[in-house]
Amino acid sequence: MHDQIQTEAENIFDTWEIYKKIVSANNMFHRELYADVAAVLQSVRPGFSFLDLGCGDAAHFATVLAGLPIGGYCGVDLSKTALALAADNLQALACPVEWRCGDLLEVLVASTQRYDVIFTGFALHHLSTAQKEAFFQATFAHLNAGGCLVLVDTVRAEEEDRAAYLAAYCGWLRDCWQGVCPQEKEVACQHIIDYDFPETLSALQAMAEQAGFRAGLPISRYRWHQLLRFEM
Repeated sequence: MHDQIQTEAENIFDTWEIYKKIVSANNMFHRELYADVAAVLQSVRPGFSFLDLGCGDAAHFATVLAGLPIGGYCGVDLSKTALALAADNLQALACPVEWRCGDLLEVLVASTQRYDVIFTGFALHHLSTAQKEAFFQATFAHLNAGGCLVLVDTVRAEEEDRAAYLAAYCGWLRDCWQGVCPQEKEVACQHIIDYDFPETLSALQAMAEQAGFRAGLPISRYRWHQLLRFEM
């Protein structure tokens, strides 16, 4: 599974024009979600350390972090192409910046560092349920006292199983997404069918509580796309 996901991670950034079209058209509500993330981070103490798991090209954080008193940033992603783009996008940050290429869970487990904020955006749903449980355990273990996990991801409705979610999401994608042609929509749908395993909110909250977090706080929701905050 790791090799398949790594190949797909490279492919989505090697077909960069499709990705840019999806984000530019705001089809997955990146603008709203990252504005909400910025509001959440306003409450974090000055000089906070920030770990971005599955950072992609980090384009949205170029604006979000530029106005915050961040003390250090570490971005992790499977795609070398994405990391190169991220380095360009965050070059204006006036704090130490570090990049790590690898599986987000493997890098996290192997790390000896702790952070004030751990963030992941649209990455957790690629993991199996067991891997998600391990993710919550590992993030809790790598947070400083008083730290938090901030999560942006797709979340199934409580009554939806995966098959119902895939049918509904791909149906909405085909009917409503803007700025991408039908062929590109099918590429996106196939990616979702092959690699997306979103959980329900209650399942994510249960995993987090089992790891030691307080129940996840839903901050905002745009269709299936949600922002959650988990505190120690």
